[in-house]
Amino acid sequence: MAQRNEYDAIVVGSGAAGGWAAKELTERGLRTILLEAGRSLDLIKDFTPPPGDSPSKINLVNRVKAVLSGQHVQARCMSFSPLTQHLFVSDRENPYTAARGKRFNWYRSRQVGGRLHLWGRNALRISDHEFKAAERDGFGESWPISYSDLIPWYERVETFLGVHGSPAGIPSIPDGKYDRPHRLTKVEEKLLRDLKAKWPGRPATTCRIVKHNPQRVPLPILAAEKTGLLTLRSNAVASHITVDPNTGLAKGLIFVDRTTREEHEVLAKVVVLCASTIESIRIMLNSKSPQHPEGIGNASGNLGHGITDHLLVFQAGPLSPLEEGAKSDPYDFGAQSGVYIPSFRNVGERREKDFIRGYSLLGSLGRIEPGWFFMAVGEMLPRYENFVDIDPGKRDAWGIPVARITCAHSDNDKAMVRDMSASLKELAHDCGLEVDHLERENVISRTVYKVVSPLVYTEEGALVPGSAVHETGGAPMGADPKTSVLNKFNQCWDAKNVFVTDSASFTSAPFQNPGLTIMALSARAGHFIADGLQSRDL
Repeated sequence: MAQRNEYDAIVVGSGAAGGWAAKELTERGLRTILLEAGRSLDLIKDFTPPPGDSPSKINLVNRVKAVLSGQHVQARCMSFSPLTQHLFVSDRENPYTAARGKRFNWYRSRQVGGRLHLWGRNALRISDHEFKAAERDGFGESWPISYSDLIPWYERVETFLGVHGSPAGIPSIPDGKYDRPHRLTKVEEKLLRDLKAKWPGRPATTCRIVKHNPQRVPLPILAAEKTGLLTLRSNAVASHITVDPNTGLAKGLIFVDRTTREEHEVLAKVVVLCASTIESIRIMLNSKSPQHPEGIGNASGNLGHGITDHLLVFQAGPLSPLEEGAKSDPYDFGAQSGVYIPSFRNVGERREKDFIRGYSLLGSLGRIEPGWFFMAVGEMLPRYENFVDIDPGKRDAWGIPVARITCAHSDNDKAMVRDMSASLKELAHDCGLEVDHLERENVISRTVYKVVSPLVYTEEGALVPGSAVHETGGAPMGADPKTSVLNKFNQCWDAKNVFVTDSASFTSAPFQNPGLTIMALSARAGHFIADGLQSRDL
């Protein structure tokens, strides 16, 4: 094993959570190492569009080639194209398994910035209507925090990154700090006027989009580097947390160099897991010791249980002409979205007869091919029988045991999906939108698409679990260590110097896109960790 180094904090993962944890820790004076399993990106080579990139949403030839070259799972993602293929992992090097008959598509990115390079940048606050949903409908647990706990951290993230949006006064998506309105196309402006007249009980507004970052490296990481206290270590594949046998606390972390396969250990006073939901859970489950025989954070036996992914139903069709300038940078994926309709199901005192919780509609008109699209994004219920554990018979390219995922939609989820599909059809009909997202594809592409559709869609028409790329839960925050993994500050109940600040910490899966809340929670936890180290509570 190579020489060991010691820091105040280890942060694992350089995406939405890791960047903000590193920023808060270093700006409070803590020596921090940020471990990223993938490579550092070349700001020119990695963001120059390939020649002849097709505008097709399917890119059939490219996807077939990707399957043959080892990206057989990643090639199923809607965001996968010649433009983005290099931002997805190799499935040969990064395998996982799924329970028989319960397909799960785990789309992954390993590079500095993680999946932020593919992020649509929708920045939505979560309200108490979602944080405290269990108190209203009796399912599951409420979050141990309230909206008021996150207001200053939402503001901190929004102000630092810049968010384009407009106040709308809709209770379920509280208004944030916006630096300017999000620009709509002419047809989107008309759509909002039409919806106001035709759907008066379903308030619509513009999307709230984090400002595009042409520097490519996430701004929180750049801020952390300016402190002089950040060590950014790319190509560091995290294996497991090491434990002090005398205290049961974390003492450091073992990682494997991605290119040399050499094993290293780093030591620190605190370990912060920000590796993405399933990856953080995998690290914790692999961190077994006499003090934590079932994995660190698993004293309750609940680690890995209750994972979710947003329910996602997609619809699109032709619309012309596209407006020039709607998307000037091909890697500006936030420019793809325009209109947002927050959940109008189970709002206030209203109760749907077929399902609990709700869903939103997010869409675009006149921005990208084929012309328009809308996604219905719904809350999947966190159930104990949906879980991540370790497959004892399979390892990745670095010899680390892989995740095994067992996840399927419940009856409640399926009922919501049916209603989501009906709402999308209603929206298209009421607004005169032609439905045909394969309109630009040839006969061969259409035929192959139908043949492979079971890899992408469930029988009800939703995307297969995992495909929304909004995995949450498995290491939830809670008020009771018997039923949760973390306390209200994202701190492990059974190892107080281990924190999980990515969406594995979510108690439930609200319909709002999770990115802004991941960042707010990470900033809040970083502040809490700095206070704890300075007061020696950690």
